[in-house]
Amino acid sequence: MKHKKISTETTVEILFFLFLLGFYLMWARVQPNGAGPDEPMRYQIAYYIYEHGSLPVGDDPAVRNIVWGISYAFSPILDYMIAAVFMKIVSFVTTVPFALLMAARFVNILLGLGTVWLALDMGKRLFDRRKAWIFAAFVGLLPGSLFVFTYVNCDALAVFSTAVIVYAWVRYLTEGWTYKNCIILAVGVAVCALSYYNAYGFILCSIFFFGITLFMEAKKNGSYGDFAKKGLLVCAIVLILAAWWFIRNAILYDGDFLGMNASSVCAEKYAKPAYKPSQKQTPQMAGYTFWDMLNQGFPKSEGFSWVELVSESFVGRFGNMDVFMPKWLINNYMDFIKAGFLLIFLHPIKTFALRVKKQWSVKGMFNWFMLIAMIIPNILNAYYSYASDYQPQGRYSLPMLIPMTYFMVMGYGNLFDVTVKSEKVRKGVYAAICVALIVLALFVFFAVIWPEYRDVPFSIRAFIAGA
Repeated sequence: MKHKKISTETTVEILFFLFLLGFYLMWARVQPNGAGPDEPMRYQIAYYIYEHGSLPVGDDPAVRNIVWGISYAFSPILDYMIAAVFMKIVSFVTTVPFALLMAARFVNILLGLGTVWLALDMGKRLFDRRKAWIFAAFVGLLPGSLFVFTYVNCDALAVFSTAVIVYAWVRYLTEGWTYKNCIILAVGVAVCALSYYNAYGFILCSIFFFGITLFMEAKKNGSYGDFAKKGLLVCAIVLILAAWWFIRNAILYDGDFLGMNASSVCAEKYAKPAYKPSQKQTPQMAGYTFWDMLNQGFPKSEGFSWVELVSESFVGRFGNMDVFMPKWLINNYMDFIKAGFLLIFLHPIKTFALRVKKQWSVKGMFNWFMLIAMIIPNILNAYYSYASDYQPQGRYSLPMLIPMTYFMVMGYGNLFDVTVKSEKVRKGVYAAICVALIVLALFVFFAVIWPEYRDVPFSIRAFIAGA
């Protein structure tokens, strides 16, 4: 029998994902419990499910924080449910606390790897192979991504769900709305609904993008039967996979299917006096305009604008937003992102034209919805800080990662594909960018993360012992 030879490209992909797996495990291993924002409160939900085999109610004292008076059980907990399964599997081998925590964190590690795999696949469909690698490497190695993929949170699931949704959109561009692509979209939307509210803009965009393009497809084929069938299929899958959570909330919290009002009521009842919602001061309550908050921060005396804090922590701020990368590195990442995005406007009409040669441009629609999907998480993030709870954190804007990276890679393609005539040199430039992203990610780990937690023993023996 002849053995099929593995191509060089496949070998490189396997090595890259093995590197990512090892790197994510290193990052997750070195961080102690609570290294990420509210991780103990989030892990508490996973531990409750692991221990009891049931889902907690939001105001259950077993998961309710004694300071804030609430729990994360009011909001979707799919990530923690999966984490509990991993914890149960690990418990057959060991039940030491840190091993269980790593089992819970491993869910987000897998979500990170899944997000990068989707980014690489959609990158190959959108760009040439070299640019696809930049797409995947940036998504997987941006320090802000590395952070959320290595501790217990719902942000990783939100980013993964947006990648699944965009992946379905990308497949549509070349294949149309096949039943397979409809199912991928439906699963992405359902998972997004069960992840984090700041990613819901992708659900809204999917409704319009899917509806418009499916109608155009049906009109072109002269038959609207598939329009109804495929539309109902997507709706049915989303309802089956996601509706149960919101029905459960509505039953438990007197019709509050999102659980937000119930959470506020719980906080007002059980939180420490200084942390009750009625005592919370927001920029809106303080008389700030929305523009004031964006440009001057809250309070103004701190000297940091909301935009500055969110941008820097989006690129990478760790711990409980108190572990920093060097300022020069943050600026370099920010400049790289901004330059790539601005370069898309070298060909604005080609990128965003909705009508080409008197025909509707599906690619133009795709680009517009990608842009809208990129903007919405930032609007939700800013409004939450302004009107509800001032938390200028970049992880709330992280769902924009896939469309932002798409435009950034497109921008650099607009530049180098024209200015660098030699294909060999151009490929070298793209390869150098990928290598630089890997080197910078390693630098962040060994120069920032490792020194911060150097007292954590980093060995297989220490891991088994739960040190």
